[in-house]
Amino acid sequence: MEQSFWQEGSFIWGLVLIIVFPLLILVLGEILLRLRKRNHSIAATLQIVRNLVLPSWALFILLNKVLGLQGDRPVMQVVETLIGVCAIHAVLSLANALLFGEIKVGTWQSKIPKLFRDLIRFFLIAIGTALVLSVVWNADLGGFIAAFGVGSIVLGLALQDTLGNLFSGIALLFERPFNLGDWLEFNGLKGKVVEINWRSVHLLTRELELLIIPNAILAKEVLRNYHLPQKLHVEPVDIGFSYNDPPNKVKQVLKETALATKGVLDKPEPVIQTIDYGDSSINYRVRLFLTDYDKVPQIRDEFITRIWYAANRYDLNIPFPIRTLYHQHPIKFKPDELLARFVDYLRSFPSFVSIDQEILEKLAQDALLKHFGTGEPVINRGIKHTGLYLIIAGQAKISVQNNSGTEIEIVTLSRGEFFGEMALLTQSNLSSSLLVTAIEDLEVMILKTETLQLILDRVPRLAQEIGAVIETRRKAIRIAQKSSNNGKVI
Repeated sequence: MEQSFWQEGSFIWGLVLIIVFPLLILVLGEILLRLRKRNHSIAATLQIVRNLVLPSWALFILLNKVLGLQGDRPVMQVVETLIGVCAIHAVLSLANALLFGEIKVGTWQSKIPKLFRDLIRFFLIAIGTALVLSVVWNADLGGFIAAFGVGSIVLGLALQDTLGNLFSGIALLFERPFNLGDWLEFNGLKGKVVEINWRSVHLLTRELELLIIPNAILAKEVLRNYHLPQKLHVEPVDIGFSYNDPPNKVKQVLKETALATKGVLDKPEPVIQTIDYGDSSINYRVRLFLTDYDKVPQIRDEFITRIWYAANRYDLNIPFPIRTLYHQHPIKFKPDELLARFVDYLRSFPSFVSIDQEILEKLAQDALLKHFGTGEPVINRGIKHTGLYLIIAGQAKISVQNNSGTEIEIVTLSRGEFFGEMALLTQSNLSSSLLVTAIEDLEVMILKTETLQLILDRVPRLAQEIGAVIETRRKAIRIAQKSSNNGKVI
């Protein structure tokens, strides 16, 4: 009895090719899209199955089941080989996804470099392909292995430098002496690790130059890693001061300056050491503790810049490497030219314009001229100060903390204005809550509280003007301390 054509095997397999395989591809495509949105590791395996395994199986069914080609035909052997290789590729991809899909820090998976995994996968695919060839094509596997061994020896001799870099790279990745983003010093050159591959390590210097160092060379050299075993870094800065400056005073000033520099840690504190007595100065070494090695040049620049302002304020001398001859005793009082300049400074302030010359000279005789760099604290919170600060040049801001600890700016001051008037109030503790910071390079004349008190008794109008400023700022301070928003009060 003859079978109908729809009952024949070729017809049934044709329907499978026309209906089932497209449906499978559509379903896998939808699943693959959802897995990709979740960044799931199985997505790569499904893509191999959809793009390689299923099409190769479809081709096999078409040739063997529909067209009736036998398995000993060369075209069928090619298709069977393709199916075997694609299946091996899919299985290894699945194993990689299951074992290394979601690597957690500290696990054994995290200690195996990706380069090593890729090499193992390559060799397993090569072995699997050889087995497929021996089964499908009845190839002599022993001869293939012998030929492969001889070829490997020849290839190894020809590519010994390249292979040396490869295995050195694998050793470096296993040992993990550095990671991406670490700063390394190599043969006197410093750079940030921006790439690690099978052949070399790429370092980006501070001059934005790219150093490409072969792994074989890198494995033989001594490396200094500024990020391991911890990110804490000690940055030394050497500076010399005059023999006339007491070392303990110099150390205190350097310590205060270091702690006021952004990026320098207060725990552990900067370490200041006297290292030697030079020809023209006593030399000190400041060890700054940092956690951000990327910003070392900026932190050094800010610290060294602030040293000049601090030395100027505290009458410290950074000497030139020359011999200085003193032919007379230091002047006890200000020279006439300097005194006249100080008096001119005082007359530039509206509150002092109409005051007698004698009173101005007395104020100027005891006055001090100080300089502060941008961002430096002029009056620190919690530190008692004595004196009225008159701004000769630059700008400063007065701020206070509110009840929630937020910094509130009270007022911005510029040339011709003054601050520090709270020090005149003997019973007030408001001055200890204020922070005065230089907005730009600041030059101030400081009038001593004792001398100013005597002058205020003789010039009531000046006392009234300063008193009005005190009352205005005292109200602003109280408003700021009770506020909850960060902004300028007056």
